[in-house]
Amino acid sequence: MCYNFVTLEQTIMKKNLPLIVGLALPFVFILLIAVVVYLPNVFIKPQHDFLYTMADRNNYNYNTVYKNTYAIENGGLVQRPVELPKLNENDTRVIIDAPKLYRYNVKDSTNKEISFTEAQSLKIDVGPSSPDGYIVAYRYNHNGVFELFGSNGNNSGYFISKGKGGKKLIGLDSAGYYYENNFTLLGWIK
Repeated sequence: MCYNFVTLEQTIMKKNLPLIVGLALPFVFILLIAVVVYLPNVFIKPQHDFLYTMADRNNYNYNTVYKNTYAIENGGLVQRPVELPKLNENDTRVIIDAPKLYRYNVKDSTNKEISFTEAQSLKIDVGPSSPDGYIVAYRYNHNGVFELFGSNGNNSGYFISKGKGGKKLIGLDSAGYYYENNFTLLGWIK
């Protein structure tokens, strides 16, 4: 009697095998895409925060001029005066002391505005890459595999990477399409 049950079960499996494969295939495909897209980001673990400036979007126009800029000398941050162009009486330029300074924490994916005094106390490596080999770069329409399905292209922004792939840096995407040049990476914090 048990023998008949096994034979009946095998017969049902043979008849329904195309149906089972047809139902399972989309799940396998979704799982495979998830692995291809998300697995590389699991291994992106930079160890060094970085210091950067980003011009205030409200002040980012042709009339904004900074009196000072920043440079890294002997592993520390210094401020350098900028020679301002000659102003005439009809000039409407906005003069700002210096761009704002930010520290990006790579472990929590957060950024925080810091003062010039705080930034001076940090030891900084100018790079261009971090001591552990990561770089920060702006990428347009980084849509991965999902671009095949008609992505909207809103995944542009700053990414941290070591070679191909990369992890999007949260909080740096406010620069926008026309404003990516207002971000300046000053160096990597040791």
